[in-house]
Amino acid sequence: MIKKILATFLAVFILFSITGCQLAIEDKGEIKSKDRLIGVFVTEEHLDLFDMEEFFKDNAHKLFNGSSTNMDYNNKKYQKRLYATLVTQLLTSQDGDTFETKEYVFEGVDGISYFAATVPATENEISYITSGSDDAISDGHIGIIESDNEDKITLEGTIYVSAARAGKIHHFNPVYQSPGGSVYALSGNSAMLGGLQDEGSIFSTTLDETTTVTENGKSKSVSNSVKISIATLLPPEKITVLQMDKDSNIISRMEYSPGKLPDTITPADNTEYIIAESHSFNLEGKAAVSRSIYDRKAETLDTFYCRDDGICVKQWTNLDWNKN
Repeated sequence: MIKKILATFLAVFILFSITGCQLAIEDKGEIKSKDRLIGVFVTEEHLDLFDMEEFFKDNAHKLFNGSSTNMDYNNKKYQKRLYATLVTQLLTSQDGDTFETKEYVFEGVDGISYFAATVPATENEISYITSGSDDAISDGHIGIIESDNEDKITLEGTIYVSAARAGKIHHFNPVYQSPGGSVYALSGNSAMLGGLQDEGSIFSTTLDETTTVTENGKSKSVSNSVKISIATLLPPEKITVLQMDKDSNIISRMEYSPGKLPDTITPADNTEYIIAESHSFNLEGKAAVSRSIYDRKAETLDTFYCRDDGICVKQWTNLDWNKN
């Protein structure tokens, strides 16, 4: 897939000028120096977290005196927080075993979470880091370093959207965690890929934060970085999986609906490599096919299916060469 960084058609908006739905907010205030950036919460709706009532109380005299140009719209004291809830989920493994896991969720708010939060210790459990990651995050990579000299969190992932919906605005809201364990989001900047875009158009944004903390007289670097990309994709109409022998002859040909591939494919004994074809239509209505090749070293085969909201999700299928 050809990827093009868009310099034109990129529209970036400051969220203070955008209005949206009202949300239930628990608290407000400045970020404490020890609150740590841990990721991002991507929404299609603007998080209306600006405390207009408090802002008006502090600046009413300026409005009445005609000096509105001197008002401080960016003061963090007017920024409320959207708090996440720590919930327990019951998961089932492929073997049928069940186990509990905890994760922070922004309940009642539609969005895509991507962050690495620390679950506080309890009487029965030690603290641990949990990854809040939506299915919409593809190609995700999370790196965590904890040492005497450095604490570092790096996250990188891509959200694939249907090419026909490239013009939708996405809001990149930073997510923080306080020393006490509370996880919250603040309003962030927004961007969109303007107009109709073909497959492979991409926009990336990075949130960075680096601080130095001192513990027992010793300094430590605390850095955090999260990179999110929005990339366009032609929604697949069908997926074809071809098993090929060493002479490039077709051994088998299977067709699947997007998202309906089996959990595992066991290639035939004489399969040398596999071709996965994604059949779709471009914005002009013409048939288009993209292909990926997997040799015997490949452990998984990846394909896409698109949800009703235009987000294209990656499906992973295991390749079981060991039974040959």
